[in-house]
Amino acid sequence: MLIKHTVLSLILLTLTVHAESQRREPSLFLEYERELKKNNDTIKNDETPFIKHNASLSAAKPTPPAEPSIKTAVIPETVLKNTKADTDTIGQDSNPFLVVTKPAPIASKAACPDTSNITNESKNNTHKIVKNFKNAKEKLLSRAKDFLGTPYGFGNRDGERTDCSGFTQQVYRQFGIALPRSAAEQAQLGENVDPNDLQIGDLLFYRTYKSDPSHVAIYAGEGQIIHASYANKKVQYDSIDKGYYKQRFMYAKRLALNNLNNDE
Repeated sequence: MLIKHTVLSLILLTLTVHAESQRREPSLFLEYERELKKNNDTIKNDETPFIKHNASLSAAKPTPPAEPSIKTAVIPETVLKNTKADTDTIGQDSNPFLVVTKPAPIASKAACPDTSNITNESKNNTHKIVKNFKNAKEKLLSRAKDFLGTPYGFGNRDGERTDCSGFTQQVYRQFGIALPRSAAEQAQLGENVDPNDLQIGDLLFYRTYKSDPSHVAIYAGEGQIIHASYANKKVQYDSIDKGYYKQRFMYAKRLALNNLNNDE
């Protein structure tokens, strides 16, 4: 009995499943068609992105940089005109030609001053100065010779006796030069002279009893001096190469002689 009942249940179940399957087959088919259509539509929509678009690309020209604006100063044009002749009127009836002033002729020799006399006068003056200069040196030496043999007297400037600076003072006084009292003071005057370029009348200074110049003599030419000698107690000649004076020689000075034409 139980088996029969089981068999009947299986038969009913089989019939139910078969009927259900028959009923569902059309719905599955429709669902399948809908799904297929949906896929087709999707494919069509997806084909659009793959369409090649031939867009024309054009290269853009670069914009040139703006040129700086240069302001030019306007210089007014100056027209130069002849101040003597108006060139704008040349060629007209009133002024057909440009008149050029003829330059003045060169002065003749007769119109030029004669400079030969001036030149000759200048040469004569030069010779006169040189001659006077030599004469002054000779006169100075002659005046110095007048004192030869005069007794020596320390501190004396005038009279029958004289010392070294008093002797030079009296000689140069004749030529307008007032020398100071002592040899040291006289040494500060004049210009220095090279001992190898001595001239008549130059003053030679010596160091005797102190470091400053304490003795002075007048150069007489040919390596000789005239001075008031303390050792020999008179005015006399001596050689510049004499040992005593050569060892004590300091320097020489030259004075400008003012009174060149003195005939005393």
